[in-house]
Amino acid sequence: MKDEEILELQPKAPRVRADYGVQRLTPGTVGKASQDMDEDMSDASEANALNLVFAKTTIPVPRVRRVIKREWDYLIVSDYIKGPLLADVWATYSIWKKVCVAFTLRRYVRQLRQLKASPTTPPGPIGADGPRTCISPIFGQIQHFRGPFSSYAEFSIFFNKRAKMGYNADKLPEDHPSRKQRFDDSEALVFSHQDINPRNIIVAEDGRLWMIDWGWSGYYPPWFEYVAMQRQLQNEEVGGSYHKYWDLLIPFVCGPYFAQEKWLNLMSMGLYYS
Repeated sequence: MKDEEILELQPKAPRVRADYGVQRLTPGTVGKASQDMDEDMSDASEANALNLVFAKTTIPVPRVRRVIKREWDYLIVSDYIKGPLLADVWATYSIWKKVCVAFTLRRYVRQLRQLKASPTTPPGPIGADGPRTCISPIFGQIQHFRGPFSSYAEFSIFFNKRAKMGYNADKLPEDHPSRKQRFDDSEALVFSHQDINPRNIIVAEDGRLWMIDWGWSGYYPPWFEYVAMQRQLQNEEVGGSYHKYWDLLIPFVCGPYFAQEKWLNLMSMGLYYS
C-alpha cells in the first residue's frame, strides 16, 4: 500500500482497545500515532527504539513495517500482536506465575542494559539529528520533559543544579549531609524503556511477553528504569488500578536502586521550577 492509502484507511480503522489510541489497520498490522517533542526532527524516536530493540535483543517487540510522516506527528505501522494486556490477566496469575513474569522482565532489562551509549551519545531518545528532548517520569508531574542535553555531563549538571534549588526551597541547612550528595552518573548510559508496567505488556497466545509503547525510551542511567517503574506504580495506585505484588517485583526486575530514589525524592522540589 502507498502511504496515502494507509493515511486514508487510518481514520476509519477500529481501535484495538477503547482506551488505547492504537488502530487495527489490517488483519496483521496496527497503526499508532507517535509525536516527538522536537517536531523538526527527521525521524520518529519511538520507531527508532523499536528497530534497535528488534535488531539487537531477543525481547519480543512489534516489528515496524512503515513510518509515515504527518504534519504534527508520525504514524507507526507495526505488527499486530494478539493477546490480552498483562494488566487484564495479572489478578488471575498464581504467585509462581507472577514470579516467572518477574524473571522474564529481569532478562529483558538486562538485555536493554547491554545497549550502552557511546561516550559521544547524548542522553534521551535516539535519532539521526542529534540531541532530543528527554521525556521521563523522573522529571516529576509538573514538567515531565527537559532538555535536550548535548552530553551526559550536561545532564548531570542539570540535576545537581536542581538539587541545590530544591534544598534551598526546603531551607535545608548548608551543612546538611544531603547537600554533599550528587546525581549518580557513575554508570554508563544504557537503553531504557521507562514505562514498564502491566498496561504495556502483551501476553501472546504462546505465552511470550511482548513489550509495547516505547515512546519514553532512550539512553539514561541504569537506575532510571527502577525509579520510572516506581513512579508509574504510584500513578496506577492513584488511578485506582493496583496490581498486587507488582511493587515487590520492581527491585528484582531493575535492581535495588533505593539510594538513588531517595536522593531524587529529597531534591524533587528543584524539579518544580520550569
